[in-house]
Amino acid sequence: MARDTDREQTGEDRPPADGRGRRPEGGVWFTSTILQTLVAIIGLIGVLFALSMALGVDLLGMLADALSTQTGQWLTVAFVVLMVTTAAVRALSYARAPP
Repeated sequence: MARDTDREQTGEDRPPADGRGRRPEGGVWFTSTILQTLVAIIGLIGVLFALSMALGVDLLGMLADALSTQTGQWLTVAFVVLMVTTAAVRALSYARAPP
């Protein structure tokens, strides 16, 4: 009990006054998810390029050929939908509950 009284006196339970500890808005999380996805895609392209150079196989060309098929186009659409859904779920999970 003495410890709880000490906390109340020092104000440890209160959030900092400078805004740290606040939850960002949903748009921030949506933008963060988009940027993280773009960085992951660019990283994957870099890895495929490096492996192509190391192995002497055109992996990027093979990927482009695969994505140019009808199945590849549907997989691309499914990936974009999954990315948007993930961003929306992240944004909703950090939304404040109504009072």
